[in-house]
Order: sequence, then structure tokens, then C-alpha cells
Amino acid sequence: METIRTFIALEIPENLRKVISGIQQRLIRNTGGIRWVKPENMHLTLKFLGSTKSERVKEISTGLENAAKEYCPFVINISGIGAFPNPGNPKVIWAGIAENKQLWSFQKRLDNALSELEFPVEKRAFSPHLTLGRVKDTRIKKELGLVLRDFSLDDRDSFEASRIVFFRSDLHPTGPVYTVLKEIKLSN
Repeated sequence: METIRTFIALEIPENLRKVISGIQQRLIRNTGGIRWVKPENMHLTLKFLGSTKSERVKEISTGLENAAKEYCPFVINISGIGAFPNPGNPKVIWAGIAENKQLWSFQKRLDNALSELEFPVEKRAFSPHLTLGRVKDTRIKKELGLVLRDFSLDDRDSFEASRIVFFRSDLHPTGPVYTVLKEIKLSN
């Protein structure tokens, strides 16, 4: 019985990956000590499942398909740059997502559908974002906080959420490798 690491996400289209990569390049010029996410690995996580028995992939996929039937494609706007837990103590650098009732509703529906399959409902509030990088050198926190404070992002960048992807994530020293287990179109 194999156990795999899994999550559900919205993939980012190529044109937006290029925009985000450009943002990373601008930040790279101003800071060091950050492990940047490869553009091809960028996604908007809807639910991290973690350790999952491989024989449950079909059951989970069916639950996701049923939840996706209730939703039409919708537009998501990128909004701002920030850091978790906060810009003064940056550990994760992210591009934010503008308030979007459809996205919040859809994520909640997925969370509920997965709770029926015995995956716990997330206790933390949903905080949609695109991870740009992870701070590895704590000595740069103050400098990075100043760069982030002065950094702006064009809020016009957006993409259409038309499908969700059920991913397998394999961790390697060079970074994670994501494998698509199932793609599900929003179809209402």
C-alpha cells in the first residue's frame, strides 16, 4: 500500500507564469538568500491533502468531479506582493489574490467534499496566494521586508480558473516534482 503526498490546485497559465517570473527576477536583483519557486511549478493551492493512500486517488477524483460540476469557470485577479507570516518576518514570499467570492465558495465546497472522504476541514482561514519563494537566509529578513514594502504589482494580471488539478508531489533536493493525477474541468 503506497502512500503519496497530494494536493488540489488551480494551475497558472503560461502567460501569467511569465509575469510572475519577471516579478521574481526584479526581486532577485534586490535580495538574496531565497529559494525561488520554478515558474513551471507555480499554482494556487486549494487544499493540501498530504499523505494519501494511492488506492484512494480514484475516490478522491470522483469527489472532486462532483464538486466541480456545481461551478462555472471564473476569473481570478492577482493583487499585491507580501510575505508570511508578515513582511517584517518573511519566510514565504507570495503574490496575492484579490477578494473573489467564487474562489472562496469553490474552495469551501472542495473542503467540504473532501471532509466527506475523511480529510479534515482546514482550521486556518483560506489565504489564496501564489508562492514565489521561501526565505532560506534569515539574515536578509530586514532588507527583504523593506524591498517588499516598496514593491508594487500590477493588479491587472488575471487568469481564468476553468479546471482544478489533483497533484502528486514528490520532494527532491532540487525541489518538488509535481505529477498530475487528475484534471477536472469546471462545467456548470
